[in-house]
Amino acid sequence: MHLETSSWPEIEAEAPTTALVPVGSTEQHGPHAPVGTDTIVARAIAAAADREWDGTSVVLPPIPVGIAPYHGRFPGTLSISPETLRRYARDIVDSLAKSCSSIDTVVFVNGHGGNGETLSHLAREVTESDSIDLAAYRWEWMRALDDHVGHAGELETAVLLHLCPDDVDDPVAGDATTWASTVDGGVLHEFTDEFSENGAVGDATNASSEQGEEVFVAVVDALVSFLGRVQ
Repeated sequence: MHLETSSWPEIEAEAPTTALVPVGSTEQHGPHAPVGTDTIVARAIAAAADREWDGTSVVLPPIPVGIAPYHGRFPGTLSISPETLRRYARDIVDSLAKSCSSIDTVVFVNGHGGNGETLSHLAREVTESDSIDLAAYRWEWMRALDDHVGHAGELETAVLLHLCPDDVDDPVAGDATTWASTVDGGVLHEFTDEFSENGAVGDATNASSEQGEEVFVAVVDALVSFLGRVQ
């Protein structure tokens, strides 16, 4: 069920035990993909897993703006600080625990790598908190695949062609093949336009909706399996 389209009596009657919180980003995704890519994908995965899982879950409204300052030189990118994301997501969890006592597990369905570290710390903080009786987890579709996803590359673009083809322009090759942020064991702080002029990383020219459907099904299955492990 979806929280935002359900009435409170419906939520009370369903008594969901697991909350899926899609967390995305609003950031450039090359010249062909929408800036809301990460939110679109995370929301769709959460919704599909909610339908397919045999447990009782509820999908919360997505968090659409994440931590993306390194994309900030491209038009349309929005970003918040790690502390803002942590506090906002924590407030959502706290209010959910108060209003929906049946919930005992929260899974952040994350679609943007830049949010990962903050969500991991928050999940541990929530799980270990004495003030609420919840367990929280971070889950990412990018980590559920053996292949490297890139940024507006082939796999991510393929998923978009499956989910929202009308929002995708002709796929292009990125000006970079990989992220170049780790050198000699150290992490460099770079803006995306310093290594990719068009903002894309990877070659999306061979992406197809059929490929995207296969990837989407695989990652939804992975999330459903994960829910079975943590519930």
